[in-house]
Amino acid sequence: MKLSLGTPSHLYWATLVTVSDLIWMMCCPCDSRSGQTTMFDPLQSSTYKSQTCSASSCMELPIHGCTINQLCGFIYSYEDKSFIEVILASETLLFDNGAGTVKLPEIVSGCVHQDGPPNPSLLEVPDLVGLGGGPLSLVNQIGSSIDDKFAYCLPPNSNEITSDSSNPVRTQSFRPGRVQEMPMAPGGPQGTYYVLNLIDISIGNNRLNIQFGGAQMTALLEMPDRSL
Repeated sequence: MKLSLGTPSHLYWATLVTVSDLIWMMCCPCDSRSGQTTMFDPLQSSTYKSQTCSASSCMELPIHGCTINQLCGFIYSYEDKSFIEVILASETLLFDNGAGTVKLPEIVSGCVHQDGPPNPSLLEVPDLVGLGGGPLSLVNQIGSSIDDKFAYCLPPNSNEITSDSSNPVRTQSFRPGRVQEMPMAPGGPQGTYYVLNLIDISIGNNRLNIQFGGAQMTALLEMPDRSL
């Protein structure tokens, strides 16, 4: 996703994820092992503001701590044992929503000043925009202005960068045609993930008649051998 940060604004690319509730970017100074050279410099922005430990946004984090300067800090870890150390802050964010450029002041995000063993999937585009269901995700921070709705577009896999592929998140309908709705599963142990109840799978016009039991929280769906 292409977006701009700060005042004056600078252009960055970020990875979109629906399994994260946070927005964060690599910031200067940074003790980074990922080799990333494009970093956001908070000292060059007049709208950057670090969040203190007593800030309401800091209390929204499930686990947080205080730096020696009483700033809100936390460590975010991944399944592959990589991690990032983050200072919570607010900043002005600009992006294209399909109808024009939207300016969003005081968006709460994380400034990464140190990371551990690198996560390979984040080496090329390490800045991250979380679209999850938590209070600090982008869609929930701007929920009142978008009627708590957003579209997630997956453009064709090609080398051509278009307005759709550079900004796949839309805050309003931008494609004509019929819309199909699917109810989300109720809340529970899934936390702030978006969860669907999978009933069956069809290949062409053939139903596989698979009996799914229990929740699967893996990226890959495991199916019994007989179904294949």
